[in-house]
Amino acid sequence: MSEVNVNQQSGSANGGISPRLREHLHLREAVCLELEKLPETAVEDYQSEILRLQEKFNSQPEVAPEYAEILDRRFEAALAAAQAAAETVAARKALREEKNQEAVQLRKELDALIAAGELVTLGEVEKLGKRWEECLKLADPAAVNKADFDAAYAPLKQKLEAEAEAERKNAEAAIALGEELKALLDYDDFNFIQQRKTAIENKFAELGSIPRSAFDRYNEQHRAVAAKLSQHYQTLDLARWESFTLKMDLCAELEKMQSAPENQLPQVAKSLRELRDKWKTLGSVPKEKNDEINNRYLDVSRALQHRVDEYYTKVRQEQKNAAEAKKVLCAKAVELQTSTEWNAATEAFKQLQAEWKTIAHAGNAEKSLYAAFRASADQFFAARTAYFDERNKKNEAIAEIKNKLIREAESLDLAQGEFAVRKAKQLRADYRQAGMAGRLEKDLSARFDAALEKFFAGRQAQFSEKESKVRELLSEITALTGNITDPAAAEGRVRTIRNEIAELNCRNLRSEEEKTVAAFYKALAGVRKKVLADKFTVYCELAPLAAAAADAVLNGNAAPELPEEQLALFPKLQQMTLLFSAISGGDQKALEKLKKMTLTAGTEQERIVSALEEAVGIKTAKAADTARDLAAELQAAIFGNSGFGSAEKQESKPVDPKQLLSDYFNAGVSTAEDTAASVERFKTAYAKLR
Repeated sequence: MSEVNVNQQSGSANGGISPRLREHLHLREAVCLELEKLPETAVEDYQSEILRLQEKFNSQPEVAPEYAEILDRRFEAALAAAQAAAETVAARKALREEKNQEAVQLRKELDALIAAGELVTLGEVEKLGKRWEECLKLADPAAVNKADFDAAYAPLKQKLEAEAEAERKNAEAAIALGEELKALLDYDDFNFIQQRKTAIENKFAELGSIPRSAFDRYNEQHRAVAAKLSQHYQTLDLARWESFTLKMDLCAELEKMQSAPENQLPQVAKSLRELRDKWKTLGSVPKEKNDEINNRYLDVSRALQHRVDEYYTKVRQEQKNAAEAKKVLCAKAVELQTSTEWNAATEAFKQLQAEWKTIAHAGNAEKSLYAAFRASADQFFAARTAYFDERNKKNEAIAEIKNKLIREAESLDLAQGEFAVRKAKQLRADYRQAGMAGRLEKDLSARFDAALEKFFAGRQAQFSEKESKVRELLSEITALTGNITDPAAAEGRVRTIRNEIAELNCRNLRSEEEKTVAAFYKALAGVRKKVLADKFTVYCELAPLAAAAADAVLNGNAAPELPEEQLALFPKLQQMTLLFSAISGGDQKALEKLKKMTLTAGTEQERIVSALEEAVGIKTAKAADTARDLAAELQAAIFGNSGFGSAEKQESKPVDPKQLLSDYFNAGVSTAEDTAASVERFKTAYAKLR
């Protein structure tokens, strides 16, 4: 907005855009507009025209970062649109996606303009609206929420247009007041002139923001009337010198305030307003001193006002940042308020509370933000208190049940033999089924275990044979660990042995059992890993050979011999090679099937390798030729290949490296060249998993 503050007689804009800055912005906007219209024009050397506009844009005068950022984004979007116009259908799709993202960004920029409040201008909003309309021309209507944007954009634009209309009316009122001042020049009654001048000044002061042209026009008439009054009051020279002295003192006081530290700037702002009001009450000074004192006053008051403005801008930004940070904490508190992970959520709330104290005051939003934060905390802690009250009651009931079981365990009689053993096992089962008794659980479990241990200690002599049997079984597991030839059979035997050990129930050997079993499964994992690695090595050697054989068959040549034993490990490769003999016999259906299988394999290999590379953090540039991709997709459609177009959906699923390896084995092969490249990429990516 090109506004001026009526209290600043210099006529400078209060918080607006200077004419110089506006001119620079228009120059950049003009280049942006020219570039945006470039796709609609017929240009012989399209790229040269783009480069010319880039150089023209970069050669424009520098502007403030907040405007440069918006214009740079607009120019970059226009540049992307211009370059996209020369690309293929696939590139235009990418451009449409880019515009979809730009629409999202423009929606965020609209939110930023709305949040800027009084700092935003109608020109900025209209520019954003134009960018939005330009974006909609290329964006996907189904992916852009136009109604949501319009619902937020329309009220903001209407508000700023209303403000612009108010400025226009203020300008008309200011011009009318200026004409009234001009009419006073025809009067000789200086008291009347002074009274009317004061009344007009008061009306002018009530107008608020006024465009510079109207302000300057009013000031011109005001200065003329003031000059006439000045000539009349030159006879009151003594009063003017007294006024000059007072204004000198006032300027000295303002200059002294310039050295005030930052924490005193709020008081400086108040004092500055008071001194400005006082300045207005002081009379005229001698004509020869008028420029001197006024310039001195304006320079020092502007410098102070600039410091004050910067200070309050910083304070508002800090409060805004604090509000945003506290909104994040409120959102986290809302997520936690219904949590039943009591300990973790309690610690999280404590952390949020501690973090809240480290954030500065959020200004006007502080009260509502803290109320929302406190409400979430109160809801959680009220639910937590209710939960623990209920849990304590439940724990006391469980403790009573377990005390009864403990008394029964303490009364077990060894003389009852197996009946007593079954009774002890039933007591253990009932004890476990009873649930946990909270903080009492440790003591109760110790008493219950002590009672059962006392009972089973009396039967220790009866377990010597069982222990011997368990040790024999553990020795068998140890022997299997050192000689795993058939992983599946070995694992099945270990499960059988563990069931036998479980039936023997020798608790004193349980730790040894766990270590022995852990050692077996560690060895089993190593054997399986080696088997998988060997199979992967075989595939990396066999796949290029199979692809070369398929190429030979598809080119009408005889297929070279492939190792049958290795092919048997990979059903998809074996299935493809079985078609070779049929094709050599003139079977066209087999030939078409082989073509389809190699085409599908190429697509599947690319999907799997890309997924694995993404999983291990390898960034690659997809350099596939667009025309070849379109031809492949068309041929796949002719063959009825429903797999095309599904890669994007598949890539969105979580990646399982082992499943990818299995899928890769079952993908088949494409051309010899593509398969060799695919195998090398897969080997490189898969190596990062080892």
